[in-house]
Amino acid sequence: MILWLLLLILVPVAASIWAKKHAPQHRGAIAGAGLGLVASPVSLGLYATYFLGPLGIVTGMAGLGLVLWHVAPGYYICTSLGFVPTHTVVQGTSQVAVEVSNGIFWGIVYGAFGYGIDRLRRKRKAL
Repeated sequence: MILWLLLLILVPVAASIWAKKHAPQHRGAIAGAGLGLVASPVSLGLYATYFLGPLGIVTGMAGLGLVLWHVAPGYYICTSLGFVPTHTVVQGTSQVAVEVSNGIFWGIVYGAFGYGIDRLRRKRKAL
């Protein structure tokens, strides 16, 4: 299970490679959106490596910090829309709703950040 979550990191890599060939002027936005789509599950995968030994402690703690950062927006979106009851442990199908919300939210945020990088690149190239 941990391996499958960590393999999700290939999504932004594949998006970046595709954008390099087909839309180089929007590469940052596409790669950022791809990264945002998988940011929360990859964070959970890193956090799950905590018990894999000495190196796992380092990656697990990094994953914990990322989980604390990436999971909250999806939870608050789902509770405000009524998909998940408040003050309960998120599990089962509710977890799917939270992760989909996280993917949409962080895809927009990281995609916008990548778009800003694309604009800076175009400005520098024009100068």
